[in-house]
Amino acid sequence: MIYAIEEKLTNRQLRMFKKDIFGHFLECRSFPFSGVILHNLLLRQVAHEEDSREDQLWFQIGKHVIRLSIVEWCLVTGLSFGVDTNQKNDEMEQRLRNTYFGGVHRKINVKQFDAVFKELKFKEMNDMDALKIALFYFADRVLNARKNHCQINFDWLDQVDDIQYFRKRPWGLLSWEIIYESLDNALFEKDEKFKKTRLKNSNHNIEKYNLYGFTSGVQAWIYEAIRGLPST
Repeated sequence: MIYAIEEKLTNRQLRMFKKDIFGHFLECRSFPFSGVILHNLLLRQVAHEEDSREDQLWFQIGKHVIRLSIVEWCLVTGLSFGVDTNQKNDEMEQRLRNTYFGGVHRKINVKQFDAVFKELKFKEMNDMDALKIALFYFADRVLNARKNHCQINFDWLDQVDDIQYFRKRPWGLLSWEIIYESLDNALFEKDEKFKKTRLKNSNHNIEKYNLYGFTSGVQAWIYEAIRGLPST
């Protein structure tokens, strides 16, 4: 997704993006996403008696127990944490939708939005509109990543047109709520489902599940957390 932004924006627009709320991600070292790493992490999820708050996850790595909470999440992503008032008027102007995405009545899923984004002529576009669309693209396609058939977040697309409001939203908190729910529910009752399906179909050998949200951020946290563990 970062590459798509770098390829589409003009040099001036890209400089504007780099100075904005998600710009630091352009400087991050890229690494291949590994579903195996995240799956093995989920298999090690444990309950923690000392701190049982529902907004954090604990994992057993060898003899050590490590925590993933909003604190670690904001540290590793560099995104802001705060209270989300979200008091913006629900009837916000839908100018960007009308101008670039076929109007308010058009339904656009993730796959379709990617195609539209690639066809947009950013060189002919107002630089501020280009920045707004790129910020929305990152928020929706990276922080809120999900399956191709899902609809894009039209509320965010409308909100980004008020760029000061969009910038002030606590994106660390918003992205954490998405990834926390995804990780915490990924394997919920999957073992029972597998057993029941296996009884009906002896050839059933794999129980699938989906993760959504900023999963690469979780992988980056894993690297940092494991590197910080004592060697003994």
